[in-house]
Amino acid sequence: MPLTAFEIGLISVFSFCFIIQLLFYWIVLAKPYYYMKHIDNKDLQISSSSPPVSIVLLMENSNYDLFRFLPDIFEQEYPEFEVIIVTDGISMEDENELIRFKNRYSNLYTTHVPEDTKNISRKKLALSLGIKAAKYDKILFTETDCRIRSKNWIFLMTRHFSDKKSIVLGFSAIENTNNLSQKFIALDYFFSNLQMISLALFNRPYTGNGRNMAYSKEHFIEQKGFIKYRSLQQGADDLFINEIATKENTSVELSPESVTLSEVNDLHEWKQQKLDRTTTERFYKRGPVAFWRLETFFRIGFFVALISCLICGFPYKSLSNFLLPGIALFCFLVRLSSQIYIINKTVEYLQLEKFYFTIILIDIFQPFINLYFYIYRALKEKENYIYFYEK
Repeated sequence: MPLTAFEIGLISVFSFCFIIQLLFYWIVLAKPYYYMKHIDNKDLQISSSSPPVSIVLLMENSNYDLFRFLPDIFEQEYPEFEVIIVTDGISMEDENELIRFKNRYSNLYTTHVPEDTKNISRKKLALSLGIKAAKYDKILFTETDCRIRSKNWIFLMTRHFSDKKSIVLGFSAIENTNNLSQKFIALDYFFSNLQMISLALFNRPYTGNGRNMAYSKEHFIEQKGFIKYRSLQQGADDLFINEIATKENTSVELSPESVTLSEVNDLHEWKQQKLDRTTTERFYKRGPVAFWRLETFFRIGFFVALISCLICGFPYKSLSNFLLPGIALFCFLVRLSSQIYIINKTVEYLQLEKFYFTIILIDIFQPFINLYFYIYRALKEKENYIYFYEK
């Protein structure tokens, strides 16, 4: 029995969405895999011309234990660097611990955020204080929930600096666990970093991750700090990079040793991070945002057409009834195999734990979860801004 006009139209839409999805994965999201495949990061040597670096960290009243990973930073094999810790509301016990670290490491410096700050987000003020206190032009950022993998981390991040390159974007990941919800969070976070790095490798940088990035202090001075988005609580890392990053001045560091690892977030913290990114995303460059929304659009279109193809042949009374569902299932398996291969090849090169079933969950539910956060942000808009100014 020949296909009807409706079935021909349906399979045409499905095929188009299928092809577009494959292009997104094999060309764009596979870019970091292709890049790492042709880059040899073995036999690293520290150059005597490596620029001195200031590492800026914010230590706030949180559940993160800075002192668990701080020694890993000071044991870096790098000729000259300093560590500036900006404290905000930490306990007296932590203050005393910092004093002991300062006695141990001569290149550790501390400052703190004034308690009565009202006219700027505390994180932006903390980073501003740290950047201004830095005596070196090259500034490297990470956060207090991150584990540094290698003693070559500083070298790997700063080896990209040159007369033309003044911004370096690194990769950050959340450690995978056996808990399904935490695996979901880890893959969601991995996917957002993969998107960021992929477009940066295509010379379209549009955001950065404060857990692993570096830039010249000169950019901070030129932009007058975070003044453009001073009333916004978020955006100390991603919006700032969005403003200053170009294809000429931005480079990417992608190697297993340069990845920073965070512990798996609980659902509350993950929700807050998603809300923060949803809030700042509307200020990003329009091209990258539209590009990834297009991917989401074709992803949803693919699944709608897939379900429609499966329904069309029901109740499958003859062999011809299986044609449309059979084609749809075959394309679904090809696409899923492509996703698993590309994501896990990238994960393998970065020496992270692989994902399998979680990929299907992310694929199906991520667009709807993101939609939920967009709606939630719109309803809680005022919470993202600071309305109290010092007189």
